[in-house]
Amino acid sequence: MHHQKKRVSITNPNFFTAGSPYLDHPLLTPERTAQEIDFVFSETGVPPGGRILDVGCGPGRHSIELAQRGYNVLGIDSAAAMITAARSRASEAEVSPKFQQVAGEDFASNQPFDAAICLFTTLGQLGNDNEDRKLVARVANNLKTGGFLVVEVPQRDWVAENLKPADRFGEVDRYTDIVRQLNAEENTVTEVFTLVSPEETRQYVLRYRLYSPVELNALLDGAGFKVVSIYGGYDKVPLSPESPVIVTVAQRKGRADR
Repeated sequence: MHHQKKRVSITNPNFFTAGSPYLDHPLLTPERTAQEIDFVFSETGVPPGGRILDVGCGPGRHSIELAQRGYNVLGIDSAAAMITAARSRASEAEVSPKFQQVAGEDFASNQPFDAAICLFTTLGQLGNDNEDRKLVARVANNLKTGGFLVVEVPQRDWVAENLKPADRFGEVDRYTDIVRQLNAEENTVTEVFTLVSPEETRQYVLRYRLYSPVELNALLDGAGFKVVSIYGGYDKVPLSPESPVIVTVAQRKGRADR
């Protein structure tokens, strides 16, 4: 007599827990990571050996790439599962960036950094505008005067016009469904990821805030940054209403500039 194996159903309101689809995101290729770090280097001019803070490092793809290029990197993330994955992947890559489990808005260092990166919609995932302001201000406090912050966020108006309501990645019996919903009043997007396999179904929820270029500029200015460059992508295309993302390079102001 054969007993059918019982399928398990798991719901995780936190996207960044163990087993998260973020750990194997199909769009986060090594080529994409290399292009993003090429951009950081060309825009900031920080040479290898410089101190870089990777805010919301996730499983460490940027930190590892930076370490491979000779940078002194610290990746921070509030999610234990992301830090565990980052350390494991760095070990596999035979590099040694440092990782610390801490929320960006609570981070403090005795030694200032030359630059910080906050990429792939990390900004906006904290839950409210006050938390975003605290995060950006804390990053500024941990940078040298004139130090750089590189930020990438989805562009609000483009997302409002072009948000794809659903996607599916994978095979016939193992796939990921993504359902997206825009809240125009709150300028937020909620994405529900459902991972389906013969053994189990797992669900994860990701929510993030959308910024317009004006709002992002005001956020950075209020935290003590001066925006020096703004683009519609890592290929340095000029920002336009057709740009899905805003990629901004800002510098920490000195006291005389504030």
